[in-house]
Amino acid sequence: MFTCNNFLDHYDKANVDQDTKDVYAAEVKVIRALQYFWLTSYWGDVPLVDKVINASEAYMPRTPKEEVVQFIMDDLDWAASKLGNEIPSGDNVGRINRWGALALKARVALQNEMWEVAANTAKEIMDNSPYELYSNYRDMYKLAGNAETNPANREAIIYSLFVDNLRTNNMSNYTCTPVDYVRLNASKRLVDAFLCTDGKPAKAGLEYYGQTVTTSELYNYPEEHYTDYFENRDPRLQMTVYSPGDEWPGGDDGDPDTDTDNDIYQLPRFAVLQNNNRLGANGLTGFYFKKYNSMELAGLFNRDHNNINVIRYSEILLIYAEALFNLQGGTLTQAQIDMTVNQLRERVDMHPMNLEELESWGLDLETELHRERRVEMSMDGMRYFDVLRWKEGEVHLGKAMVGPSLEVCMNDLGANPYPDNGTDEFGDIIYEKSVAEGGLDNFDPTKHYLWPVPYAERIKNPDLGQNPGWE
Repeated sequence: MFTCNNFLDHYDKANVDQDTKDVYAAEVKVIRALQYFWLTSYWGDVPLVDKVINASEAYMPRTPKEEVVQFIMDDLDWAASKLGNEIPSGDNVGRINRWGALALKARVALQNEMWEVAANTAKEIMDNSPYELYSNYRDMYKLAGNAETNPANREAIIYSLFVDNLRTNNMSNYTCTPVDYVRLNASKRLVDAFLCTDGKPAKAGLEYYGQTVTTSELYNYPEEHYTDYFENRDPRLQMTVYSPGDEWPGGDDGDPDTDTDNDIYQLPRFAVLQNNNRLGANGLTGFYFKKYNSMELAGLFNRDHNNINVIRYSEILLIYAEALFNLQGGTLTQAQIDMTVNQLRERVDMHPMNLEELESWGLDLETELHRERRVEMSMDGMRYFDVLRWKEGEVHLGKAMVGPSLEVCMNDLGANPYPDNGTDEFGDIIYEKSVAEGGLDNFDPTKHYLWPVPYAERIKNPDLGQNPGWE
């Protein structure tokens, strides 16, 4: 934040054409707006600092969230008026344009339930921008689809650009590495969320917990083997996580030997079942992200050359659908679904969303819109904010962390890696217990929709106060 404010305080002094200076200032304002989006989403009211301040000025109270959000929106409007319409290329590749500013505006508006602003801004991008869905969903998270090397990618609106020896990342190691424990574990409940190829749910799951809905006859439930999780599912599942039969970057997998590299993945690896060694991809949930995992770089440190998506065009379509749903009293027309959700499904040859089918199967449109966003945008960094916006923390954030079912573990691995933790109500093994199982994980709706103001910060500045429930 200091770097942004320092630039904005002084950029006008440069002996450069004003239009050029304003373009740089606009880009900086977009970056600052993104930072304030995160701050307000986590803490609500935050100090609004729009210039470099000295030590005596630092001890200010928090600014109401509504004022900060309006500040963000004004900055983004100004930025959009100064930035160009074309997709940056050549020496400018990776820079932010007008559509990036508007995309962030649409995101901020949606998060703050400014439905009309979100819908109108998203529609402007859909109608007038040069962006569109890229044909290959899998490659959106791979080097092959990086925008600076593949001009066919007109989906990445804002992304963190790889720059050799300057701006790298370690995502291949975090997602699946042959020499350590996996840091970013795909959630078992994310896997459960993917529909079957006929458009029906594989199981009721948390989405329809305790309800009677039509589930797919294409799915074997309860699952008996690990391969069952991947049979006849939305094609995006196998583009998101590693599935049996995939080429494997994770060294030794969960097969009976404990120290032999596998070229092809078959079973998940739990350290406790593999002599607690680090000779393969030790996971916690039994599922591994394929997104952002580069086969040739797994095991190397900070050498990942993938760009990291910040905002994709697909998010704009989903923003438009959700905003319209709320503007129209909890409904969408089939035409509106076809121009948003079904564009995403068509790209991967997935069964389209059909209002008549949803009704006949007992499925809820809002629930299915939420599911679509979860599936399409996994690893895009918005899941936590979505759960907060939808007020679904009690459902998704206060549950135990689980892995495959006990039956699958016993049939395929010969043991439960966490025998002392039991299973949840669905028969899945528990890695980390929630309060319901006698553990610590919980979500209290009276306080957990906002983070606590850190004690150290309140000691330095008592005017910051504390969020409700954290006193």
